[in-house]
Amino acid sequence: MPIYRDLYIDLDGTLWNFNENSKAALRLLYDKYHLSNFFDGFDEFYKLYRERNDYLWTLYAEGKIKRQDLEKERFEYPFEKKMLNLSVVAQALQAEYLPLLVKQNKLEPGAVETLDYLKSRGYRLYIVSNGFREVQYKKLQGSGISAYFDDVFLSENIGANKPDARFFAHIINKTDAKTESSIVIGDNFRADIVGARNFGIDQVFYEPGFEQTYEFVPTYTIKSLLELKNIL
Repeated sequence: MPIYRDLYIDLDGTLWNFNENSKAALRLLYDKYHLSNFFDGFDEFYKLYRERNDYLWTLYAEGKIKRQDLEKERFEYPFEKKMLNLSVVAQALQAEYLPLLVKQNKLEPGAVETLDYLKSRGYRLYIVSNGFREVQYKKLQGSGISAYFDDVFLSENIGANKPDARFFAHIINKTDAKTESSIVIGDNFRADIVGARNFGIDQVFYEPGFEQTYEFVPTYTIKSLLELKNIL
């Protein structure tokens, strides 16, 4: 088994429970703006938002759309699907979503125990994220895990998104690391796993949900963060 030293860990969906936190923030907005007048319950609104948001984040990671396009379209889409002309409400949701999101601090199961273990073993820990800079630091601080990390690498600061090779070249160079003693841990197969593999870095694919078929087998796949104790 390779001897690792540098662990590059994704934030959203890997340590910080993005799905639950996002859902909580959106429910608050759903209630505030009385969206039950337009949708058959919160679940319908959330499903429409989520399917578009996931698709737009894929395009954003690949550099095919700008941040402002992602933020605008993900809130317009649910109303458009219902044939509603509510652009003013969509703009309000866009403006209020991120400030609400960072107040939600639920972590993935086992996140703190896993970080305690990794830190006690002497690994150098880094955050690697495509998330927006003004909220990622707040998520780390609000959830109480910022002190575990030696540095935080955000695509907006680097000028390239995961899975772009420029992102991985930057983090390896800045941390004076070697690819053979580095490993990327993340839940997004395209951004984290494909990006790391293409750059010659081992990967841990965190896939707690329904198992799917992918184009190759990652170095490791885990269903629980605590399984990292069996690898590292």
